[in-house]
This record gives sequence, C-alpha cells and structure tokens, in this order.
Amino acid sequence: MKRIIIDALLFLAILLLPPLAPLIVAFFLSYYFESFYEIIFVGIFIDSLYGRSLSGFYDFSHLATFISAVLFVLSIFAKKRLKFHSDR
Repeated sequence: MKRIIIDALLFLAILLLPPLAPLIVAFFLSYYFESFYEIIFVGIFIDSLYGRSLSGFYDFSHLATFISAVLFVLSIFAKKRLKFHSDR
C-alpha cells in the first residue's frame, strides 16, 4: 500500500514539477525500494509530456528514458556496494 501511494505521488509530481525534479526523486526512491522499476516509467512519461528531439544527437528524443534507465542500472550496482543498504 505504501508503494502505491508513493507511486501516485511520484506520477503527480511528473505533472506538477519541472521535468528534472521527478527524476531526482525517483533516483532516491530507487535506493529505498529493492527494485524500483517505476523510475523507467517516470522517464517514459517525462519524454511523452516534455520530450523533444535533440538535433545534436541525431534527433534522439528519448533522453529522460535513457537517463532513467542508466540511473536504474547504477542504483542496482550501487546497492550491492553500499554497506548500509545490505543490512536491510
């Protein structure tokens, strides 16, 4: 139940806050939960609402999705190395 409420607040933050803020919040939530796959969906929703193609990157229009996927993978590796996270 706690995770559903946090997910609802996170997706509400996508609509109300600047695009970078929900990514930062989702990054910190990925350390709180064991596997926080919602971070990838946050990137997809941000790209759907605010995304535009970047001409310098060959019209790449999925930058937030790419960043959120990288943050998800980094959080997996960082959780294995953090001492305080392994105590849970």
